[in-house]
Amino acid sequence: MNNKFVIFIIVSVLILIGFNYYSVKNRPAVKYPEKQEELKETEKQRETTTLKKQRKKPAISRKSEIVVIENTNLKIEATSDGAKINHVIIKEYGEKEKSEIDLIAEHERQENLILQASLDGEILDLENIAWEARKEGNKIVFKAEPREEVIIKKEIKIDEDGYQGKIGIIIENNTENEIQIDKCALHWGPLKHSKANRFNIKQAVILQGKEIKRIKTKKKHLSHRINLSDGWAGMREQYFCAIFYSPEKQDIKYVEIINSEDQSLDMDLYMENKIVQPNGRIAYEIRFYFGPQEYQALKKLGYDLHKIVNFGWFHVIGVAMLYILNMFYNLTGNYGVAIILLTILIRVILWWPTQKSYTSMKKMQGAMGKMQPRIKTLKELYKNNPAKLNEETMKLYKEYQINPMGGCLPMLLQMPVFFALYKTLTSAVELKGAEFVWMWKDLSTKDPAYILPLAMGASMFIQQKMSTPPAATPESATQQKMMLYLMPVMLTFFSFMWPSGLLLYWVVSNVLSIGQQVLINRKV
Repeated sequence: MNNKFVIFIIVSVLILIGFNYYSVKNRPAVKYPEKQEELKETEKQRETTTLKKQRKKPAISRKSEIVVIENTNLKIEATSDGAKINHVIIKEYGEKEKSEIDLIAEHERQENLILQASLDGEILDLENIAWEARKEGNKIVFKAEPREEVIIKKEIKIDEDGYQGKIGIIIENNTENEIQIDKCALHWGPLKHSKANRFNIKQAVILQGKEIKRIKTKKKHLSHRINLSDGWAGMREQYFCAIFYSPEKQDIKYVEIINSEDQSLDMDLYMENKIVQPNGRIAYEIRFYFGPQEYQALKKLGYDLHKIVNFGWFHVIGVAMLYILNMFYNLTGNYGVAIILLTILIRVILWWPTQKSYTSMKKMQGAMGKMQPRIKTLKELYKNNPAKLNEETMKLYKEYQINPMGGCLPMLLQMPVFFALYKTLTSAVELKGAEFVWMWKDLSTKDPAYILPLAMGASMFIQQKMSTPPAATPESATQQKMMLYLMPVMLTFFSFMWPSGLLLYWVVSNVLSIGQQVLINRKV
């Protein structure tokens, strides 16, 4: 079958489905050196297991104190039980969205920012001791005395605005002996993968120097230990993330990622081991970012925080698409209109290779019509000799100057743009809560009326119908007919759960392609 468009669509869909499945679920994110491979029953794992067991002990009976701090963008609710936070709320994020978004609302275990440490080799049960909790301006201060004359403070402070803040850990030694502090760590998680949403991205992201490493949820238990002397560690979902870093003091020594069999991720940030002098004190300081994965906003914050955003294999093209999308939004004030203008721009840029492809297909359609009688004769002559039939058919192609793959190369040039835009539109937090018209209130979610998926399927059917050449054989005619109906139906079915923003691009792109084909058909 010589339908170039069908070939392109088949290849694109297969790669698209495989790409999404590979990148979201099963792709191993990074190759680790031997010291960073799965931890077996070594001393490191025994230490980690002991620390995890401490968290499973039942908490002592006491009255919980709830403390809340907030600024214009962020609200954090903490409890004295374990000196942990229960909620990190992003306020009214989105163009039209007025609901609050809780980064940890769906977690099964509330263990976020639990502190763990050992003094002189003794592991402290810091989750179950009595913590005091109080509010000081935009700061929460936890205080506990795990050992006589030893005081631990944990402070959580948010900036006056924005999504950043810092965590301070202070250990005071009021004895006459020095104290060895080790295994001091903060815990974050879990993030749990859900099969309910195909775009439910859950992964740990580590920046080590200039190298970015991504660890995704798995169905088996894995532990990864990664040095973090220069970089940061974070957890990301589809649109929002939590990032921890200590750029000035470099207090974070390494990070350990626990990948559990229930497809959840937990992260422990381990601090430098220190000695607290008699009647002295030590302090750790960690900066955090709890907020949306806005590429440009994160880039302005520095420390390469923007690298947590993932545009896939075609990162450079994806970043360019996002910049152009935001530029059009700044001009129009509507992301739906911005997507339409971006689609038009892409079609203009790709006009020449598309023109070459469609022209080649149109010429091939005419040549195939002229070849029909001769191909039918060849099939009768060589019906018992398939090899000879193929040889003579290829001679006919050469005689009529038909290249079956002649229109494919220009279309292949469009594939990086297509996949980059797919990744951008399914990951861009800017589309969350973005309204197009009254029917599409949120371009990051599926079309509630299923108008765009049906329009995409219908426009794809028309596009294929216009570009399908006459069949050379009855068998190829049957194949063409199957593909003419099967591909639009199959893609329409898959697209019911795709974001409206992506479908809006696809529908507009199909309509523009149909218009271009009409112009070519009139000229050729």
